[in-house]
Amino acid sequence: MAEEKLPIAILAAAGFVETTFTDTQKLLLAQGRKFKVISPDGGLVQGWHDGAWGHHFMADEDIADSLAADYAGLILPDGKNSADTLIENVHTKRLIAAFIDAEAPVLVVGDALRLLVPAGVVAARRIANAPEAEEELARAGADLVADENLVVDGTLITTTTETSNPSRIEAFLASMESQAVPQAA
Repeated sequence: MAEEKLPIAILAAAGFVETTFTDTQKLLLAQGRKFKVISPDGGLVQGWHDGAWGHHFMADEDIADSLAADYAGLILPDGKNSADTLIENVHTKRLIAAFIDAEAPVLVVGDALRLLVPAGVVAARRIANAPEAEEELARAGADLVADENLVVDGTLITTTTETSNPSRIEAFLASMESQAVPQAA
């Protein structure tokens, strides 16, 4: 029996941009990709929609219990409130650094770009220049790319909020496919 592909981790805390999150889920499902929602918020995590709190979504795993080795890649959706919460969580740094160290695909959108700084993974890397994270990224030594909304630097894909969700996911899945190693029978 062939091994199942590992799921994709979506790391979110309360206040993630709900439309980005749900559109990402729909696109992954359409591609037949499994995913799990990881959160520090417990069993439910609440989105942000049109300037107000949105719907609650089930979280599959607590960030404290998450290991990069259990996943094929990581997606960090945008949302200021989500980024503010995650940046304070010690497990966020550990998890992001583990994905980057393993050279697993990591997609980071808008406000979530700030999460790369405490993980110590931006120095000398090409990063999309999102206004919400510009100062922090520059201080951390990132090579900010001002004229591209989607930047691929190895397996790190960074995007501004202006990048369409299908384009983000296509770049992320392309990175996953290029990283795929045939499984032994």
